[in-house]
Amino acid sequence: MDRYAVLVPWVRTEYGDALLMEVRSEKVKQPGEICFPGGRAEPGESPSETAVRECCEELGIAPDKIKVTGELPALHMSDGRVVYPVEAALEIDDIGELRLSEYEVAEVFLLPRNWLEENKPVHFDLSATPFELLPDKLQGYLSYYTNFRRRGQTDYLEYEGHGIWGLTARIIKCVMGDGSQ
Repeated sequence: MDRYAVLVPWVRTEYGDALLMEVRSEKVKQPGEICFPGGRAEPGESPSETAVRECCEELGIAPDKIKVTGELPALHMSDGRVVYPVEAALEIDDIGELRLSEYEVAEVFLLPRNWLEENKPVHFDLSATPFELLPDKLQGYLSYYTNFRRRGQTDYLEYEGHGIWGLTARIIKCVMGDGSQ
């Protein structure tokens, strides 16, 4: 069984806390999609160790600037993977100081907690919702997942032109106290 971990990084801003989100580069699987820093666990690594290591690699941040605050319940994917979300606070003053991995990350943006409190992810049963009634950005993402779009379920939200769906939206829902596993 493949184990993965993602870091759910909170950044304190003058307007309150915000999640730091990544836009995947064109050089990796699922280009242009929104995600959290993360990846496959190495042998013997805990979820927190994996999440911190991956965050350091992808965002160019020193490990001492990442303060793990807790681990969320594991999420079991339909393909057998297990993903461990790990919440943390990033001790940075400005996201401009990050040194993004050009290979993995196209850009980052902040998703404010106060916005998330007012804008919950929407749940879609893809087998019951006609494709043309899904949000345009979600249709675009799903066009790469032929089998999934006919039988799966997903959560979705859109912030300033960024469509956030699937596992990432599911984790956000959980972090905001809104989701069952």
